[in-house]
Amino acid sequence: MTTHTKLWALGLATVLLSAAASKEYKTYPYDGRPIKTHRDLGSEWEKNKAEWQDKVAPSPVLKRQFELMAALSTREPKWIDGYWLGSDAAFQLGNSYSDPKDLGLARTAFERGKVFAETCLSIQAENPLCKFYLGVNMGKMASVDGIFASLRHAKKVETLWTDVVESPYNHRWSKAATLQGSGRYVLGLYYRLVPDFFLMKWLFGVKGDITKSVAMHRECIEFDGPNVCNKTMLGVALVCAGGKTFDSPDGKEGLRELQEARSYPVTSALYASCAKDLAALAADPRLSCGYETSRQQETSEADFKKQNGASGSAH
Repeated sequence: MTTHTKLWALGLATVLLSAAASKEYKTYPYDGRPIKTHRDLGSEWEKNKAEWQDKVAPSPVLKRQFELMAALSTREPKWIDGYWLGSDAAFQLGNSYSDPKDLGLARTAFERGKVFAETCLSIQAENPLCKFYLGVNMGKMASVDGIFASLRHAKKVETLWTDVVESPYNHRWSKAATLQGSGRYVLGLYYRLVPDFFLMKWLFGVKGDITKSVAMHRECIEFDGPNVCNKTMLGVALVCAGGKTFDSPDGKEGLRELQEARSYPVTSALYASCAKDLAALAADPRLSCGYETSRQQETSEADFKKQNGASGSAH
C-alpha cells in the first residue's frame, strides 16, 4: 500500500468512525423476567454475579454461572436472552483457562457457548446478541485450533460480526462494555488475525485488512472507553500495521498503547487474559500480527501455502 493510499484509507476510516459513534441505536429489549420467576436459580445467579462483579472470577465460579444459566434455559426453552447469557457464561469460563495445558477445557467451554448461541438463532434468526456470541465462541475455538486450520468458518464469523455492527440495536452490559463497541473489537481482531494473502481470498473468500483492524479498535474505544483489552488490541494492530517494528510512526503509537494498557484495572477473566502478555508484547514487536490471548497464531504465507496449496479446498 502506497503512503498516499494509506493516508486516504486512514482518513476514510476516521470519517466512518465519527459516523458510527454518533449514530443513534435502539436499546435492545432485554427480558430478565425468568431470573425473577425461578428464584431458586435466579437468586443464586444474582448473588454470584454481584459477588464477583469487577473481580477476576476463578474457573469454578464461572463454571457455576454457566450451570445456573443452563438450568434456567432448560426451564425456559423459549427465553432468547437466556441463551446468549449462557453463551456469554461459557465464553467467560473458556477465557479463565490461561495455562496452555488447559486449552482443551477452554475449547469445550467455547463449544458449549456455540451451541447455546446456535439454539438462540434457531428461534430468533436475527438476534444481534446471539450472532455476536456465536461469532466469539467460534472465533475462540478457531484460536485454540489455529487460524489456518479453521479458515472454512472464517466467512461465517465475519458475516455474524458485520451483522452486529450494522444492527440498529445496542446493549450495555456494563459501564465499560456495549454490543456495538464489542462488535468492533472482535472485527478488529478478525481483520488482523486473518492474513492478507491472495490465495486465502481465492480459497476461502476472506482476507485480512490491518487498516480496517486499526479503525475497528479505535471505534471500539469511542463506544466503550479505554480498558486493558481494547488498548492492548489497538496497540498490537498498530504495531502490525507498522511492519512489526517499533520504529515506524504506527509502531511507536502502538508501543505507547501497550504501555498505557498496563495502567488499566484487571476486573474480569477476559481482562486478565489480555493483561498477562503485555510485557512480552512490548518487548517483541514480531508477536503483533499473530497475537491472540489463547495462543500465538500463524502468519507465514509459506506455512499457509503448505497447508492449503493449489490443490487445497475451501470445503
